[in-house]
Amino acid sequence: MSVSNLRQMLQNRWNREQLYCTAEYWDSKAVEYEGDAISMWPNNHLNYYYHREQLSLLEQYLPCLDEAKVLDIGCGTGRISRYLAKRGATVLGIDFSSNAIAIAQKQSPTGNPHYRVQSLFDLEDDSGFDILVSWGSITVACKNRVELLDVMPRLRKSLRSNGKALFLEPIHKGFLHRVLNMTVQEFCDVMDEAGFNVEAVSHLHFWPMRLGLSYINWPKPITTAGYYFGEGIMNLLGRKSFGDYKAIFATAKNRD
Repeated sequence: MSVSNLRQMLQNRWNREQLYCTAEYWDSKAVEYEGDAISMWPNNHLNYYYHREQLSLLEQYLPCLDEAKVLDIGCGTGRISRYLAKRGATVLGIDFSSNAIAIAQKQSPTGNPHYRVQSLFDLEDDSGFDILVSWGSITVACKNRVELLDVMPRLRKSLRSNGKALFLEPIHKGFLHRVLNMTVQEFCDVMDEAGFNVEAVSHLHFWPMRLGLSYINWPKPITTAGYYFGEGIMNLLGRKSFGDYKAIFATAKNRD
């Protein structure tokens, strides 16, 4: 990565509250990057380890997907959607980036997953899904609690009663936040208000090492050593500190 590219990336990070919530930003990533870097990090060696962690999380919380109808919000290029379909689910992936959806469609010629270009704020599906998954999309789309209270009821409405939701989001208040600046407890409170029962919260991706490794495509040995060092520290601390992403597993409350 050139110095100018790194400078631009850091500038984008500084202006994240204005950029990350726009389709144009993610459309440009779909043109500029390749592979998982389009919707993850520039370092695809690190993306490999994060992808592996995320699939393990899906297997833990969603062990049976046969014939399940799944909504993958903020699906990007369809990385998770394709995995869920391979496990027997019928998957709809939505994303507001038309360029990312175009890539996803090219990689899913069978029609499952199915994709559509759509913002979370336009979601109107009613009780059509058994499972909902979100990977880093809600904390990018929502600027504040008011917008989160717009989105969360839409997500609840898309699920059948007792449906399951798994959110993997970089939820932070302060320095590490993306667009939404909020604590995990505040986020869960909004979920409860919108009709979700939060069952479990876990933590992934050691953020100090993520900051050091994600923006530069370091050689694989350096990335590997750094990743496992960070995982070792998180395990030593009981995995309750320094997690960049929070995995929130919830069930949909019965409607009155």
